[in-house]
Amino acid sequence: EEAFEDESPVEAAAQEAQAVEEAEVVHAVRPNVPIAQDPTDPDVDLDLTDLDTELLDLFLEESNDILDHADGMLAQLRDQSEDRETIVNLQRDLHTLKGGARMAGIYAVGELGHAMESLLESVAEGRQALGAIGVVVLERGFDRLHGMVARIGERKAIALPAGLIAQVEALSQGESLDSLEA
Repeated sequence: EEAFEDESPVEAAAQEAQAVEEAEVVHAVRPNVPIAQDPTDPDVDLDLTDLDTELLDLFLEESNDILDHADGMLAQLRDQSEDRETIVNLQRDLHTLKGGARMAGIYAVGELGHAMESLLESVAEGRQALGAIGVVVLERGFDRLHGMVARIGERKAIALPAGLIAQVEALSQGESLDSLEA
């Protein structure tokens, strides 16, 4: 509202209308993608019984770096969903994240990372197109990976995001997400 102080009410209303119109255009371009039905994370501590905490801490440090790098790549992918170099870089990040998660015993992160890596592999090899729906699903996947890693850092348990993994796998196989709603 402060930006509109020196303007007449008509100018302010025109600028506000333009801002709303621009937001609607951005929203119209973004596809409506169903939200995966996944369980919430359990409200319990992470079971460290079979985990090497030193390895876990190394994974956490590395995964935060990987996810930060992937965020930059994902921003590029939003603008150019067919850019092969960006796709390959994201695929490489996910491969490293998956391997570290599995080595540390955090299999839910490894499974989601694997599914996302496979989708990007199919896109990089030209078997599937990513498209706007694929970008949205990848964004959700990276958001979930961030959340999972943050919870692991707090030594809290995480749930396997089976619904999100199913969406990623469907896209990887060229299937519609509508087929999952049955």
